[in-house]
Amino acid sequence: MKKETQVAPNTRLKAQRLRKRWSQVYVATIIGTTDVTVSRWESGTTFPSFYYQQKLCELFGKSAEELGLVPATGEASQDERKVAGRSLTIWNVPARRNPFFTGREDILEQLYTLFHSDQTAALTQVQAISGLGGIGKTQTAIEYASRHRHEYQAVFWVKADTAETLRSDVAALASLLHLPEQDEQNQQRVVAAVKRWLETHTNWLLILDNVEDLALVSEIVTGRGGHVLLTTRSQVTGTYAQRLDLAKMEPEEAAFFLLRRAKIIGPGDLLEAACQADQEAALEIAQLFDGLPLALDQAGAYIEETGCSVSDYFDRYRKSRTGLLSRRGSLLTDHPESVSTTFVLSFEKVERACPAAAELLRLCAFLDPDAIPEEMIIGGASELGPILHSIAADPFELDGVIAELRRTSLLQRDADAKTLSMHRLAQVVLKSRMEKETQRIWAERALRLVHRAFPAGTFETWPRCQRYLPHALVCTQVPLIREQWQGREHPDTLATAQAYADLLENLNRHIRTS
Repeated sequence: MKKETQVAPNTRLKAQRLRKRWSQVYVATIIGTTDVTVSRWESGTTFPSFYYQQKLCELFGKSAEELGLVPATGEASQDERKVAGRSLTIWNVPARRNPFFTGREDILEQLYTLFHSDQTAALTQVQAISGLGGIGKTQTAIEYASRHRHEYQAVFWVKADTAETLRSDVAALASLLHLPEQDEQNQQRVVAAVKRWLETHTNWLLILDNVEDLALVSEIVTGRGGHVLLTTRSQVTGTYAQRLDLAKMEPEEAAFFLLRRAKIIGPGDLLEAACQADQEAALEIAQLFDGLPLALDQAGAYIEETGCSVSDYFDRYRKSRTGLLSRRGSLLTDHPESVSTTFVLSFEKVERACPAAAELLRLCAFLDPDAIPEEMIIGGASELGPILHSIAADPFELDGVIAELRRTSLLQRDADAKTLSMHRLAQVVLKSRMEKETQRIWAERALRLVHRAFPAGTFETWPRCQRYLPHALVCTQVPLIREQWQGREHPDTLATAQAYADLLENLNRHIRTS
C-alpha cells in the first residue's frame, strides 16, 4: 500500500500575502494564474514551478527562502530536485512571448501535470493542443515553453503545417545540436541523426506547430526521450498524442484580454481599472466575437492604432464587420493573418477535400451557432439540395462529413446531446463570402429545414420546441427571407412565405402556451 504523502502548508507565503493585505485573487491576477492555484501553493498541495517562483519573488520583493519556495531536500519532489541542477542550453523558439497573454491556466496546468506524470516518465510524452484557427494554440504553446524553459536542457520549435516544412525544420536542428551529419546533403540522413539524438537524450521539449498530418509525428519521435507538444486544428489525434481542447474565452476573461491588448489597462491592472463604459463595451465585443482570441487581439490592435474608444469600435463593427474582420493591423508578426483570412483558408481546405462538408457548413451558417440538432438535419435532408440531400439522410454518411470538419475544428460535436456547433465568427465570415443569391438559397433551406422539424406548440411537444426554438428565431430574422416574403420577388417565394408564416404561427403558439 502506498504511503500517504505529508502535506506541509507554506506558512511563509501566506504570511507575506496577509501582511500586504492582498487576496489570493489579487496575487493570482498579477502573476497570471488562478486563486485556486495560489490556495494550493499556500496549503502545500502543490509547489510553484520555477517560473512562478520568480514571479512571486518579484511581486513580494522577497527571496525564495523568505517566501518558503525552497523546500528542504527531503521534501522536494524528484522533478523539483532535477530542476535545481538543470540549465537551458538550447532555445530556438522563433516567436517572442506574448506580453498580453491572458488565461488558459487550466490547460497550462494540465500540460505540466501530464508531462511530469511518474507513470510515463521513461517514455516520450506527446500532448496536443487542439482547436479552431485563431483560438490561441500557438500562443499557449509559447507561453508553456516560456514558463518552463529552465526545466529543460533544450527547447526546439518546428513548423509542421506540411511534410516538407516539418522535415526541413527538423533537419535544421542538426546545426543547433552540432551533429556530425549537419552538413549532409541527404536530408533524410540528417533527420535520422536528429531523431537519434532525441531518442538518446532526455529533458528536452519539442514543439511541433500547426500539425496537419498527425502520422508525421511518429517519423520524428519514438521511444525514450523528452516532451513533445503539438498544436493542431484537428480534433482527432488517435494514438499519436493525448489531446487537450482549447476552448473559447469566457466573456469576462475575453473582455480583460481586449482591454489589456488595447492598452486601456496596464499589465498589472485588474479589469476594474477600466471605466464602467469601457468594461461594458468590452464585454459586448467579447460576446460578439464569441471569445475568439485572434478577433479580440485584432480589435485591440485597431483600438490602439486608431485611438478610437472601445464603444466606438463596437459601433463600427456593427456597421462594417466584414471590413474589420479583414483588418489585421500593421505591427503584427506572430499571427499575421486576419480572422477572415484564417477562416477562409480553412473553408477552402474543406471545400477541396469534401464538397458535402462545405455544404453542411453553409447550412449551419444560417442557424443558431450552438446546439444544432443532428436529427433535424437528418429528418429534413430533402430540403438541403442535391449534394447534401443523400448524405444528410444517412447517419453513417453524415458521420464521414462531420469527421472531415472536425479535422479543422470548424464544427464541434456533442455526442451525448447529439448536436453540432459552429463558431459565430466563422458563420459571419462564411456568409460574407457568399453571393446574395447563394445566401438566399441557404437561408431558404435552413428555414424549410426548421419548419419541417418544428412541432405544434402543445404541452407534449415543449421539449422539442425548446430544442429547435433558437434556430427558428434565427431563421425568421434573416433579412433576405423577410424581404422576399413581403415582396414576392422570386418563384420560390410562395413556398418560403408559407413556411415562414407557419413557423411564426408555431412560435407564437409556443410563446402563448409557455
